[in-house]
Amino acid sequence: MPLHEHNIAASFKAICENATAALFVIDAKQQCIYANPAAETLTGFKARELIGQRLHDLIHHSRPDGSKYPISECPLDSGLPANSREQGEDIFVHADGSFYPVSYTSSPIIEHGNLVGKVIEVHGLAKKRAIAREREREKALLAKTFDNAAVGIAHVGHDGRWLRINDRLCAIVGYPREELLTMTFQDITHPDDLSGDLELYEKLKSGEISGYNLEKRYYRKDGKLIWVRLTTSSQKNGSGEMEFCIAVVEDITRVKEHQQHLDIMAGELQHRVKNTLATVQAIARMSLPDDTAGKEAFVSRILALSRSHDLLLAQNWSGAAISDIVEQAIHPFGGTEGGRITASGPDCRLSSRTSLALSMALNELGTNAVKYGALSGDQGVIDIDWHFTPGTKKTQLELKWQESGGPEVSPPQRKGFGTTLIERALASEMQGETAVEYPPSGVIFKCSFPVE
Repeated sequence: MPLHEHNIAASFKAICENATAALFVIDAKQQCIYANPAAETLTGFKARELIGQRLHDLIHHSRPDGSKYPISECPLDSGLPANSREQGEDIFVHADGSFYPVSYTSSPIIEHGNLVGKVIEVHGLAKKRAIAREREREKALLAKTFDNAAVGIAHVGHDGRWLRINDRLCAIVGYPREELLTMTFQDITHPDDLSGDLELYEKLKSGEISGYNLEKRYYRKDGKLIWVRLTTSSQKNGSGEMEFCIAVVEDITRVKEHQQHLDIMAGELQHRVKNTLATVQAIARMSLPDDTAGKEAFVSRILALSRSHDLLLAQNWSGAAISDIVEQAIHPFGGTEGGRITASGPDCRLSSRTSLALSMALNELGTNAVKYGALSGDQGVIDIDWHFTPGTKKTQLELKWQESGGPEVSPPQRKGFGTTLIERALASEMQGETAVEYPPSGVIFKCSFPVE
């Protein structure tokens, strides 16, 4: 279809009606002859209220201070030189009397060399300026947070150079800001910690990782060696490449020194406990006659306790794996290598308290098995297994010790120390449940307790 004048006019009208900018057409008498819907939204006036009126009289007659705006100074109402365009920012008056900032473009309409009107395009700036103010506020807040943080913060370049640093970082490393900004983190990092740090930093720059945590040592300007906890992340540009690294540095020197002191004290305490157990064992052997009832059981329990302490000592008393506890406890009775004891179950780490209790219980069971149960003859065997079952609050671990192939078993006439240890003390220490059964085929011990 040929593009006729009415088609062009219809298209132009559609464009104006759907434009997001406020559009006004002013004739040679400075009267508004057209206002689009966006103009109604911006000014608060209906188009019928605008058409036939001078815009100045409706939306530009006063300044925010209440003074009158002279029409002679009004860029909307003044005549414009031919073929020129005027742009600027100003304050308009809303229909409700409030003021709002705008940007405008006033373009002349020329016919046969004569100015017959103009088109005024107006954009409200209130939202834009509010966003700009909020961004400035956030920028100032971030800058204040950066500068006054209780931890050291820095922006670090690809080569490791400090790009921006806060006062706290300067205090941590003891360098004035001007000097530290001429250096790299490599310059003050302890040589033994540098390779690991650089390896992670290369991965950060390549995008292989988004950040990393590291404990390392810095040399202060005064030569003192300090420990810091370093937390890093990458600030990426629009292409997804690292622009710079954000490093948070926390001085943990006192924490490290305190931990070292505690480690020394713990080591000394563990050494003394081990010596004390050895002393108790020696006193028992020398003080009690060989025919003293219970002497062998007492010494055996001290040995079991000592072996448990050794196992936990190797793990810094952080607990132990249940497989290690079981293996250590049954070792004096031939272990799994002898072929008469089997042990199986999933991996699980127990607390130091639970480890000691379980180790003592298994020692008692093994001792009884050697004296009266499956290990007292040549054919008996012991099967130990454990598994998880869902508990009400925590995961429950269930362990079972089952003897078979030994002499016929009957319940004991009285409960001795070993049985009491197994049934009561163990349940209390492990915060669980225990039970010993005496079927003719062999002793069965069961326990259930929570694990983290």
